[in-house]
Order: sequence, then structure tokens, then C-alpha cells
Amino acid sequence: MSYKTGSLWWINPILFMRWTRGFGIAVTRTLATLLTLFILLASSWQGSARPTEPAFQNVLDRYGIPLQLPTEGKFILVNVPAFELLAFEEGVPVLRSRIIVGTPWNKTPLVTTFVSAVRFRPTWRPTPSMVASGEYRDYVRPPGPNNPLGLAAVRLAPGLLVYLHGTNQPELFELERRALSHGCIRVERWDELVAFVLDMDLESVHAYAEGKRTFDIATNPIPVELGYYLAFPDASGKLARYADIYGVGDKVSQGPLDPSGVGSCAI
Repeated sequence: MSYKTGSLWWINPILFMRWTRGFGIAVTRTLATLLTLFILLASSWQGSARPTEPAFQNVLDRYGIPLQLPTEGKFILVNVPAFELLAFEEGVPVLRSRIIVGTPWNKTPLVTTFVSAVRFRPTWRPTPSMVASGEYRDYVRPPGPNNPLGLAAVRLAPGLLVYLHGTNQPELFELERRALSHGCIRVERWDELVAFVLDMDLESVHAYAEGKRTFDIATNPIPVELGYYLAFPDASGKLARYADIYGVGDKVSQGPLDPSGVGSCAI
């Protein structure tokens, strides 16, 4: 009888003893059991050591996408034409969410930046340009579920009036084309994003968001790219292609920010 990985006789100590006798080797039942357990553990370790799928960076490289993911720590990518946010940890995507981005005339800026704080239960006042457009009246909206920023806003670098936030119009995430905002990024899975940024469980996020206080929690400077990739792997790893909603072609995020033609939202 020859050895074949996965054969039933190989994990049966009695059959193992009979097999060894064929080679003139006397093995006790106890020793046969121990040897069998050792072989099973070794086989299991070898199986788990094999990579089951390529790393996400390898997928990006294979498709020629010029994005280098940090191999340590956290990273957030907003892909504007895909209307999608991805959160990475140790180079592995741990969150994908539908988003709403700026219109072609109030573009979401294409910059590299970082997270600076999370504000729970934000107030909101429209910017002068929003008031001038006639869309909004100039007054401060109180915090709560009817606030345009939703129940939490992830603030980026100081001075950058563009946030990653919730919304009081979640039904808009059902639209296929979601270039609808004045520049800010509305995030469908805002609570999971906040939990990711703060290393906080969802129960605590909801407790703060549904409380009575408006307050900030400072964060580690998690890098954020507000990027523009017309081709990018979808959740299955297949290359998806997106419409050039801003008419700029493939454009990697830049800095510093050029404010011309860029939208914003104010807290």
C-alpha cells in the first residue's frame, strides 16, 4: 500500500499499524495514534501556510493601477468615479462602501490627506456658495438624523472643508450615478467607517451618534487618498471600468489643493 495524502487508512491507527508491519516495523497502538496525530497536524499546518489568494497589492500591480498600499497600519481610499470608499488594514481591504461625491461643477478635490478627528452629532451651516445658489437658507442646522451630515463626520486635514460623513438622504445611495454633493463625501456605511477609524465597536459608535452631545474625538493621522481611478478591481477582484465623470482621465491624487472648481461643505 502506498502513501496518498487524504486516504482514510492514513488517519486510522489500526490500519497504520498493519501498514508498518508490511515493512517489518512493529508499532504499538499508542505510538501509531501519536504518529497519526502528528501527521495530521503537519498536513494541516502545510495547508494553512499556502496562500489562498493573491494580496490586493498584487491584483493592483497585475492590472497596472498606480496605487501603492501601505503594508502597515490603516489607509482609506475614496475612488471618485467608482462612487466607492475602501478602507485597508495592513494592505488588506476590510471595508467597501458606496459613496456620494461632488458634482462636475462642485468637484470632490483629488488630494492626499489624512484623518484628524471624528465629530459626533455635527451641526451644519451651508457655505456662502451654497446660499448664493439658492439651494439653502443661511442658518445652522441642529444635530440629529435630519442633519445633512448625518450623525457623524470624519474630518480630514485642518483647513480642508471636505469630510467623510453620513447623510439624511440614504435613499440616494440606490442611484447608479452618485455625483450629487457640493464636494463632500457621503458614506453609506458611515458607522463602520467611524468604527474603523477609532478602533471602536459599532455599539459604542451608535451610542455616541444617538446621544445628546456634539463632540470631537481626535484620531491617529490615518492616510486618505481622494483618488480618481477609471479602472479598479471590484469586490470579486475583477477589473471594473467607470465613467470619467469629471472629464480628467486617470488622475492620481495630488497636493497641495487647488481650490478652483472644488466644492466644500462646512460644519
